[in-house]
Amino acid sequence: MGLLDQVLSGALGSRAGQQQGGSSPLMTALMALLSSGALSGAMGRQGAGGTGGLGDLLGGLTGGGNPGSMSMPGGGMGGLGSLVQSFQRAGHGDILQSWMGPDQNHEISPNQLGEAIGHGTVDDLSRQTGMERGDLLTELSRVLPGVVDRMTPHGRMPNDDEMAKW
Repeated sequence: MGLLDQVLSGALGSRAGQQQGGSSPLMTALMALLSSGALSGAMGRQGAGGTGGLGDLLGGLTGGGNPGSMSMPGGGMGGLGSLVQSFQRAGHGDILQSWMGPDQNHEISPNQLGEAIGHGTVDDLSRQTGMERGDLLTELSRVLPGVVDRMTPHGRMPNDDEMAKW
């Protein structure tokens, strides 16, 4: 099990239970959300040479897909970096920064999370996972702070060497 699997499983706890034939819908949503391009390309709608499916998104987490897709200008994982940018644009950057820092994680409401990641992304994640939009946002708002916190144990975006261990 890789570091990312440990982070997601640890943050999800009992919610990480496997469904028939694969991982839980919540795990699928988190992996897609944190993969390169889920936020910036609205689940692959911007032609980047792939089919735009969940497989392309998950490939971004492991370094598959487009060459260099994990790195963003200024460092950091594409998906996590895009998440930071998306929260900042929506005016919720302080909430996400609390998840990365050493202090207590600030809560985020499902509505705030929907604003931060965008309605198109929420709709795409809902279709990919089969979860109702409201349920998806409620569950993500509960677990995403812990996932980001565990992905940033040093209170900052992980560097390339740290990401290589994922």
